This record gives sequence, C-alpha cells and structure tokens, in this order.
Amino acid sequence: MVTVYQFEVYRIDTDEVVKSRRWGTREAIVEIAHGRVLEHTAREVDESVVGSDIHGFTKRDFDPDAGPPGFQTYVDT
Repeated sequence: MVTVYQFEVYRIDTDEVVKSRRWGTREAIVEIAHGRVLEHTAREVDESVVGSDIHGFTKRDFDPDAGPPGFQTYVDT
C-alpha cells in the first residue's frame, strides 16, 4: 500500500492555483509537480494504481473510493 494525496499546483497559463485531476505521493507532488499537498485527502491505495502514466502519480480522474477494475459495485436482484 502507498499513501496518495490530492494536491494543488499553479498554472502559469491561467494565473490560477488549481486542484490536480491526479493524485500523487508526497514525494512526487513536491519534487515533480512542485505542488502543495492537501494533507486532509490522504488515502492508502494499492501500489499498482500509482506510476502507470507518470512516476508517483495516478491516472487522471482517479477515484480512490472506487473498487478495482472489474469490481462489482452493485447487487443483482
């Protein structure tokens, strides 16, 4: 398991601070994205969801509350 966080970064093109659509490890957020870790968003996730696109980050629009791919989230009645 690894801890990931949501984070904010400054966008020079819009002159705004925005929340990233990715989640990342503390190290990747600080060292690669130069972002600000949102501490209250910490989640433990399986290591397999981190680093498939960019080292230390999840894919865009990652939802830590969703089950793994193919995980059944409903009950047939």
